[in-house]
Amino acid sequence: MKNCGVLIDPRDYRSFCFRGEGRANFVISAKNEATGQRIVWRFAKQRKSGLLTVKARSELVNNYMNRLIAPLFSPHYLVSPRMVNFRVEGVHQIAKIPSLPPNRKIERYEDLFELPESSSFFPLNAIPKGCSRISALEMVDATRIPKEVDCFYGPTITVEIKPKQGFFQRHAGFELSHCNNCVLQIEKCSSDSFETMYDFCPLDLYSGELGRMRASLEALFKVPHRNLRVFVNGDMVHSDERALEFEKLDAVLFPDGSQNIYGLIDALCCALAGQRSADAANFCITADSVLGQIQAGQVIDKIGIAEAHALFTRLPAHDQNQLKERGALAKRTLGLLNETDDRALLEQYFLAATMKDCSVMISLRMVPAAVAGTVALEDTVIVAVQDVFFAVSLKIVDLDPKSAKNLVNAYERFTSGADLLAKQPTLRRPCVHITNSA
Repeated sequence: MKNCGVLIDPRDYRSFCFRGEGRANFVISAKNEATGQRIVWRFAKQRKSGLLTVKARSELVNNYMNRLIAPLFSPHYLVSPRMVNFRVEGVHQIAKIPSLPPNRKIERYEDLFELPESSSFFPLNAIPKGCSRISALEMVDATRIPKEVDCFYGPTITVEIKPKQGFFQRHAGFELSHCNNCVLQIEKCSSDSFETMYDFCPLDLYSGELGRMRASLEALFKVPHRNLRVFVNGDMVHSDERALEFEKLDAVLFPDGSQNIYGLIDALCCALAGQRSADAANFCITADSVLGQIQAGQVIDKIGIAEAHALFTRLPAHDQNQLKERGALAKRTLGLLNETDDRALLEQYFLAATMKDCSVMISLRMVPAAVAGTVALEDTVIVAVQDVFFAVSLKIVDLDPKSAKNLVNAYERFTSGADLLAKQPTLRRPCVHITNSA
């Protein structure tokens, strides 16, 4: 196994905590003792067992980011990762952190030795013989806002949103007036992944119409599913796993009464759309906004999920096996966008799928009105909501490579959701209105 990057000594860090878990990663946060900077480490995990894996994909993800993702986005939206290494014994201890109660912090690395060995998601008896180190990706913790202003006040509020696919695609063989996300959410609710279907539709969020954007975010705050999480000073306070009642969010987010959830939603709309105020004339999503750039990456896909699946099944077995490997796309460059053969069309679909499944971390903190108009900030913008000003930092995360395995799984779920809607069209309000001439 190839190991690259700096060797990390966990004893150089403190205040360890669990930041989150995706299908492919555990995310652990810690603060560097010397610099005071809070970072996160992303450790790869096995999907079947749910344990950390020695088959880390750090180099693969790093190459993918540099070759294909970074050229598509403004640098200030990206969190630059670096590859780091850990000794396996250290990872065994750190892997106890996901078993802890939410928001619990472990102050010293040595304190992890007091936790039960069985609580580790990286048991020592599962480590292959000869494996001594494991790689991970390290990056700045996006729940923290850059310290560019000395007069912030109030807590740092971070909202993590998965905006999903922001444009409507028609698919041969499917008569649907619902977007991809809503079809897949219908399937998840029918399979008991979620108890309640939410009212969120990405087409509303990407519409650029302030009223529709507000309604879409309010729907997410009320029923987050896995599309929204909220942190206060780095602690998760609202998510699908630990959802607060909508009416109680004000007291948690703004205990001093300086703002409310509707003001926060307006600030989020502005930040996502690239506007400085909800009162801006001709409010819309700008091309250089975070949603504008994500959608530009999404429309690289010209074929959609149904045609992509059909193309994949027609490929020779050798090509199919190659495209099932997560590392296949990381070897390519953006030159693939100029190619038109079936395999290239699939690779374009996989590249776009990254942007359809990424997350946006929006960190906000209030600043005095007197400061708002006088400071020039590098990585943050100032957003005005009535008489309250927020410094806002936006970062795009979870930009992982996709493979044919993702396509096959998603297509099965998509067809199940489409079948449910065909039998019960009233399960979900239409996302678009289609005429016969469309």
